[in-house]
Amino acid sequence: MRVLEFIRDPQGVWNLPASFMESLAREFPAVRFDSPRDLAEAEEALPEAAVVFGWAVRASNFARARSLRWIHVSAAGVGSALFPALVESEVVLTNGRGLHAVAMAEHALGVMLALARRLHLARDAQRDRRWSQVPLWIEPPGPGQLEGGTLGLLGLGAVGRALAQRAAALGMRVIAVRRHPAREPAPAHEQWGVERLDDLLACADWMVLAAPLTAETRGLIGRERLARLRPTAALVNLGRGALVDEGALCEALAAGRLAGAALDVFEHEPLPDDSPLWSMPNVIVTPHISGLGPRYWERGVELFRRNLTAFLDGRPLENVVDKRAGY
Repeated sequence: MRVLEFIRDPQGVWNLPASFMESLAREFPAVRFDSPRDLAEAEEALPEAAVVFGWAVRASNFARARSLRWIHVSAAGVGSALFPALVESEVVLTNGRGLHAVAMAEHALGVMLALARRLHLARDAQRDRRWSQVPLWIEPPGPGQLEGGTLGLLGLGAVGRALAQRAAALGMRVIAVRRHPAREPAPAHEQWGVERLDDLLACADWMVLAAPLTAETRGLIGRERLARLRPTAALVNLGRGALVDEGALCEALAAGRLAGAALDVFEHEPLPDDSPLWSMPNVIVTPHISGLGPRYWERGVELFRRNLTAFLDGRPLENVVDKRAGY
């Protein structure tokens, strides 16, 4: 059986280190692993591959994948992989959801604490060698705190659950909106259906988006919903940039209708140079790094290793994506 690994990046940052594939080859001697240098070589190997680990399969070459039975992508987001022919096929798709939960939860708390304690403004003042004690105290909204606040969560998957546990430990009330609320709300204090999203926006001090991008969630937080947030609230987006109407968000922030935002994902990445988000003092911009943490590749390859073992044994795979739902 042949496995085609193709985790490549034009900048060379996200290339899977060869040592991991060498380790898999030693563990699975009956499997042939191909790790082509570029997409052209990947497409040559595609017709013989039963398994693809990575992003070699596109709408343009799917017809060549005559032996393909399973695709595993190391990321959580799968939107770019869900072209119609794949969705309609019997090819199984799995992803890396859950691998980034701790890193993303800690990132969310980090930027929330930074906004509450105004650490980003203190850092700006430090760069300018400016002693900013008085303005940090008297200029609105002033120092804040997480304890006693309400955390609204859009999505209660692995990331949402990890964040809910940590936020509750800090004394926050956690309310999650999800498609199928569970009777037992833990680790949140309450779980509401999506029909109550507007209610959650109206009562949240911190609104964190940790939902996948689907047809239902695209543009979900638009101008009208942003207006439901209180002027003292802050928005944190770890999900996908297209969940939010970025132009409407900029307007709300500039007009003071929203206290702040911490954004790790954007409608267009990299964030364009002319975006007003770069220079807004009440915004923290991070370059899509919330999921990065210790042993990133080790954890991703270990999940694939477990799934490959199950695949060879004919057992169910972990993290199977509902191709029609989009996650």
